Amino acid sequence: MSDSTDLTTLSIKELKELIRSSGLSFEDCIDKADLRSRAAEAQERLEASAPKGGGGGGGGGGGSSAAGGMARASKTFGGYDALVIGPPSVLDGSEAAELAVIVLHGLGATKEDFADLPRMLGGEQALAGRRLVYVLPQAPPSPLLGAAWWQINVAAFLAISTASPDSMAKMIREEPVGLSQCREKLQKLCAEVRAFAGGGSALPSRRLLLAGFSQGAMTAMDTALHMPPTEPPAGVVFLSGAPIVVEQWSARLQALKQAGEALPVLVTHGMADGTLPFACSGWVRDLLTANGADVKYVTHPGGHDLGGASVVRSLVSFVAARLADRA
Repeated sequence: MSDSTDLTTLSIKELKELIRSSGLSFEDCIDKADLRSRAAEAQERLEASAPKGGGGGGGGGGGSSAAGGMARASKTFGGYDALVIGPPSVLDGSEAAELAVIVLHGLGATKEDFADLPRMLGGEQALAGRRLVYVLPQAPPSPLLGAAWWQINVAAFLAISTASPDSMAKMIREEPVGLSQCREKLQKLCAEVRAFAGGGSALPSRRLLLAGFSQGAMTAMDTALHMPPTEPPAGVVFLSGAPIVVEQWSARLQALKQAGEALPVLVTHGMADGTLPFACSGWVRDLLTANGADVKYVTHPGGHDLGGASVVRSLVSFVAARLADRA
């Protein structure tokens, strides 16, 4: 779409496609007016992040070209179908990635939801020209939920802000059904991604960054914390998530601390989030900080979505720092 697109002429489907392409969410949009408002944010974001000097948006199927000299391919890692976006030299195995970024989508979403993220970040000067490869797996289909990494009690999470202390304490301690199986598959995915992106040898664990949105954020954190304490990832990007299995997370964080490691984490959340209450981000921040993680905490005025330009800048800064301190 051009910069002059009149949003009032777009259908609901077109508005949703525009919002999705920017990395924002429309889950909390009730009517078409809400969609148009969110689409205006999306348009501003896409214009601000567009690489200078031309270049089209990413698109196409496996092996096709993407923006900024990036290529797309379809791969299978850990049993998950995945979209891979990165420099052709990394995808064909002739060079190692400087950083492999695994991005886990939210509940009921698809791997395409964050397919524009490489272009958004790569258009920033701090990351321009760096060999980053992005791996976007697809969660398996789930009855009623569309797609889910593990079985989630949606009603309980939606009611978390009004839940009693006892019921909330129980919910964030119990292990959800399917989490252990997902954890095992994602550990395998991480190993296979490291082998794929290493240019002939496996990438060190510190050149693997895990990121996720909503349920994907919880899953990314759980996956990172269950890597061996002596082989931690580069960090975790925790977008609009909530705490789960907090006693397990605390124990794993303590193991990292004892190994002399402080896990870098970027936590972001919208203050108007109507899906996972804003308070969830504070709980996660406090849990991580109390157990030795190195937390960067960023809020935005939006809802259950990626956020605006300030969040994108924070993402760029966090990824650039991981490139600078990688082993």
